[in-house]
Amino acid sequence: MSPSLPVIALVENDVPTNRAFARLLRAHGYAVEAFTSAELLLSRTTPGTLGCILLDIDLDGMSGLELQQVLRAQHIAVPIIFITGRDDPGARIAAQARGCSGFLHKPVKAHVLVEAIESAIANNHASL
Repeated sequence: MSPSLPVIALVENDVPTNRAFARLLRAHGYAVEAFTSAELLLSRTTPGTLGCILLDIDLDGMSGLELQQVLRAQHIAVPIIFITGRDDPGARIAAQARGCSGFLHKPVKAHVLVEAIESAIANNHASL
């Protein structure tokens, strides 16, 4: 694993999907902090130190969109890539209006996910 690659927070409540995404990202050299809820992410890490958040829309408890709002209200500018298993134009529009870096539908191809993360991180560094 390359120490220069940033940490990716993965927030996905479906445990098999969470594990699969974590394995995929680690295979591409990323350090991954995997969480099954937005609340766990907020209680166990400092979001502002992350390179990117890969975030499911539909979570138990706080939704992905609600977490995005919380981070924005706290002026935490970490790139967020949403992943969802359902086509919800309203959720996509809301996420994009709040500045998400990407909005992907499951199942997502590995190269599409990795490219979205690389792009989000690069664009975030360019804006710093």
